[in-house]
Amino acid sequence: MNRHRFVVSLGLLSLAGAAFCQRGPAPYYEDTNRIPVSPEIHPDRTVTFRLYAPKASDVVLMGSPGILEVIKQPKPLVKDDKGVWSLTVGPLAPGFYTYGYAIDGGLRMPDPSNPNLEVRRWGDTSMFIVPSPEKAVYEERPVPHGTVRIEFYDSKNLNMPRMFYVYTPPGYEKGSRKYPVLYLLHGNGQIEASWTWTGRANVIMDNLIADGKAKPMIVVMPYGHVAREIKPGPGALPAPGDSMLIEKELMTEVKPAVERKYRVLTDREHRAIGGLSMGAAQSLQIGLHNLDQFAYIAAFSGGGNRAEWEKADPAVLNRKLKVLWIGCGTEDPGYRNVKGMDDLLTQKGVKHVFNQSGGGHSWPNWQTYLSKYAPLLFQQ
Repeated sequence: MNRHRFVVSLGLLSLAGAAFCQRGPAPYYEDTNRIPVSPEIHPDRTVTFRLYAPKASDVVLMGSPGILEVIKQPKPLVKDDKGVWSLTVGPLAPGFYTYGYAIDGGLRMPDPSNPNLEVRRWGDTSMFIVPSPEKAVYEERPVPHGTVRIEFYDSKNLNMPRMFYVYTPPGYEKGSRKYPVLYLLHGNGQIEASWTWTGRANVIMDNLIADGKAKPMIVVMPYGHVAREIKPGPGALPAPGDSMLIEKELMTEVKPAVERKYRVLTDREHRAIGGLSMGAAQSLQIGLHNLDQFAYIAAFSGGGNRAEWEKADPAVLNRKLKVLWIGCGTEDPGYRNVKGMDDLLTQKGVKHVFNQSGGGHSWPNWQTYLSKYAPLLFQQ
């Protein structure tokens, strides 16, 4: 992880530019004249994907799951006589989509024509928006904008450098006010940047705050895996003990750092946690284990350890939790598990919100869930 800032003088930059201009023709793998338009969103909301790969023998469009929720299964692209593969799908409903290509049976890769990426621990994917007449909550509007910062630190627990992202609301820099804080956790395979780069949590918060629907708050987005890179074998998936290590990391490293560096309210009534998928399970675990620290818990498309929640005292949960929020799409592979958590809480008489929606395990649901959860926080 590089922590250094590099400053390049204008003179050196000009020399580098001149040297570049004097080079001969670009190599075939950097020839921008061969880059096709992709994705091309047509007025009728059909979308054409293109990839220049003249020597490939098989290219399929797939998702993560993203576009797969619409096309249902990977679909082959067709190559023309110039080596450009293409496929048109749709019409698609207005919304947010992720997609990628698999070439000749290889791993998922992003679209080289599209600079908008979902950055993951492996296999970055591409993303696009099919616009609607009215801007969605995750689309930028001319409203006051907050700031996203990156905080680097050396973890004493894990003996490695780590970082977390922080969203501060509009006006934070100009005042002395203290703010409530939401810890927002990502899913398996994602990174600490996922909630901003892909999920656009900062845009969602800007819009909600501007509309008076959510209280101004600080949002902290830590890294939810122990290892940084995926390696073949046991390191490819989270280890059984990782969730406890992440809980300790959040409570003893990230939270104290946030409270040292930012103007945050430090009582439990002004502290919330929530997450998606793997982060949903982590949120339910961390929140339950630390009821003296969190008054709000949310789980998006993920269930917790039902055995632990079965043992929890309903009276204590109802007294301490101002909001317990669970959401999942009916097409989500984990829907039965999440619905089982809802059933358990209902049977125990634990007050909670269960948001059942259409769709599956993807960003359109998680963005919507954040836009519903955030307005419930810190209202009393």
